[in-house]
Amino acid sequence: MFKDYEDLIRQMEIEMQRCSAEAMRRLLELPSNSHEFWLPKTDVYETQNELVIRAEIAGVAQESLNVSLSGDQRTLSIRGARTEKHIDDRKKIRYYQLEVYFGSFERDIPLPHDVSIDADRISATYREGFLVVTIPKVGKVEIRRSVPISEPDEEE
Repeated sequence: MFKDYEDLIRQMEIEMQRCSAEAMRRLLELPSNSHEFWLPKTDVYETQNELVIRAEIAGVAQESLNVSLSGDQRTLSIRGARTEKHIDDRKKIRYYQLEVYFGSFERDIPLPHDVSIDADRISATYREGFLVVTIPKVGKVEIRRSVPISEPDEEE
């Protein structure tokens, strides 16, 4: 599941930040356009040939999505916005439960440092509320060389 202790700690930190943000938003009853507290849930996993990032972003229009890879190719950024305008535009008096967030979001996903990727072939699909970004891995080319063994010179 997790490759090492650091990955586990990083995932725990991300989950704690998300839980804290949700609790603060409910406590403060922040308006629904507050984007600081909405981070889509993501999965990052590796297959034999690729690295896959799956983000849960139901209700986000595909036109508002932007996916980019950092210059050092170690961070994937997903940006977008979910608007309530066309879903439910009734005036709210009071919330009794608040779990669906609206507004802009930005999620930076650190990529595993020990996986070599082919940034030129990155692709993304968006279907049924999930954005799936696929980054092919660069296969490690193992060059096997034969080392000739020679007889020592008799003069030595």
